[in-house]
Amino acid sequence: MTTTTATEKGPKLICPECRRENEAARIFCHECGQRLDRSAIPAKQKPKTAEDERKRLQKMMEGPGKLRQNFFAVSKLALAAAVTAALVEIALPPDLPPPTKAIAPQMDLELESAATFHITGPFELPQEQVNAYLTSRLKTKKKIMDEPLLDFVRATAVFHAGTCTIGVERSLFGYSLFTQSSYRVESAGGKITVTNVGGWLGRLPVHPAIMKYGDIIFADLWFALDREHKLVAKMAGVSFHDGGVTITPPTH
Repeated sequence: MTTTTATEKGPKLICPECRRENEAARIFCHECGQRLDRSAIPAKQKPKTAEDERKRLQKMMEGPGKLRQNFFAVSKLALAAAVTAALVEIALPPDLPPPTKAIAPQMDLELESAATFHITGPFELPQEQVNAYLTSRLKTKKKIMDEPLLDFVRATAVFHAGTCTIGVERSLFGYSLFTQSSYRVESAGGKITVTNVGGWLGRLPVHPAIMKYGDIIFADLWFALDREHKLVAKMAGVSFHDGGVTITPPTH
């Protein structure tokens, strides 16, 4: 491999065969004719002038080009539009059952009787009666349900085939805010399995992966309905369908 050495007259090429020093301009060795490797010679750089330096500084001071400026402007506009659309969706009220005027059943006593084998065979609870029970039951739990700046208004249940959606309405300075969480309920071998399948903030859908952590929003509701939750967990089966739920008591 050809090497170089620095001298007062400039770099020299050393032949890899005979080790003779050759002028930097030579292609073949003056002594043995071996082709020299000129890649080791540094390329000559054009000296920078005052005009070159002025152009470099001017380019630095110009900032991003027009295309880049347009890209950032469009990106900011799109982000602002997305945030605005999300806030509008959150503010819009979802399609929830209207406040019911039905007489509240003694649902807790029915579940208690079913858990202690006083009821035989499955029994039906219509959605409207469940919502009437929630209204009556949670009136006495309002202090638990109220949050800082958020006053509890009501809780609702919506039943569809295989799923139960729980919604909570709260008031912020008189303006209603809605949150919902949907669950798939399955019964097998006397065991009830509940899986979160998503939720909503107003009308803005929330992915199930996020709702698994966001379900803490409903922690006060589950605390207020702890007795009912424990009674339902004792049942042999819970089957939701449009507008109602069928409960199968435990058997021995």
